[in-house]
Amino acid sequence: MKLTPTGKRFVHDGPADRFGVYMWEMPNGAYLSDADRNFLSINSEFGDLKRITELKNAVRSFGITEGQPKFFPGHRKVTEEEYQEQLWRAGEGLVPDPDDVNALADDLKYRGMRND
Repeated sequence: MKLTPTGKRFVHDGPADRFGVYMWEMPNGAYLSDADRNFLSINSEFGDLKRITELKNAVRSFGITEGQPKFFPGHRKVTEEEYQEQLWRAGEGLVPDPDDVNALADDLKYRGMRND
């Protein structure tokens, strides 16, 4: 699925990418994070005003008044352990994230096209 820009709105091409992660983008294009590069983010459905408000409130609690939420469709927050497992899976030629719905759908589609 891809998002297609239509002015200031996005059109979703598939159901899985309605879900993703909002991160806080600063005016210079950087994303808000701590010294260890842990990014301030929240899992959400696209356009979920409650989740966006929670992110805004967290940003404001740090005294930050600039920037805006930015949505990353199809992404999800992972722990360091999950990230290391994803690196291993990628090295083995597997879909890195076993919860990546779009990649799994593509894999099933590909397997269905093969005759083995």
